[in-house]
Amino acid sequence: MKLGWCRWVPSCCVGIALLATVPAAAGTIYWNMNDLSTPASSDVGNLTVSVLSQNNTTTSGTSASSASSGYTFTLSGSSGTASGGNNLQFSARAGALNTGSSSYLALTLAPAVGYSGTVTAIGFGSRSTTSGPTTLSLRASNDSYAGDVASFSTLANGTYAYFSNTFSAPLVIESGSSLTLRLYGSGGSSANSGNWRLDDLQLTVVVVPEPAALLLGLAGVAGATVSARRRVQCHGESTTRCGDGEPASRS
Repeated sequence: MKLGWCRWVPSCCVGIALLATVPAAAGTIYWNMNDLSTPASSDVGNLTVSVLSQNNTTTSGTSASSASSGYTFTLSGSSGTASGGNNLQFSARAGALNTGSSSYLALTLAPAVGYSGTVTAIGFGSRSTTSGPTTLSLRASNDSYAGDVASFSTLANGTYAYFSNTFSAPLVIESGSSLTLRLYGSGGSSANSGNWRLDDLQLTVVVVPEPAALLLGLAGVAGATVSARRRVQCHGESTTRCGDGEPASRS
């Protein structure tokens, strides 16, 4: 596409070029389960993150019992070990996955007005006792939790393990919308107290301005540039008056 008017509005054209060529940077939202209402860290801007909620479980909240241990993971490019301290506990219900009755962790992500988002990966530490889940399934609200975004098999042996997955099809959050994620635990034998524990949850998320919103902002810059350009050109005309009433300078 030829943008001949770029010589008149260079700032706008630079913005369009940047919009088309600069890659968006991914950020990380991380919970160490010491606070369910606020992530322990996040470098993702223009995004509202909900409280972590536990569902279909008689055991809820955090616990310092059976602290996470024995695994390493990468957080924002740096290697770390299990955080220990508090973990998120469940009485995970027995049986195969049922999105209406199986126990699950849920959270909702909502980009700010004028922004859209993409969720590209998840990581977390998990522990199942002998009665706990053997299958962990991540599902999302964009298809009403019908299919797995990612699925993990875990041993019901009372030992922590770390699981991660980079999605083959990233989850898109449209501007003005939100996305709810659910991590289900299923395949256990009974709903004993604390038979499933989670820690060190992290999500990789990209949030970017919508093209329309970005171009609207650039339009203001372009307008000022056009006004200045017209004045310069006007003073180069061989006329007696400029369009804005100012005396013209003859070339």
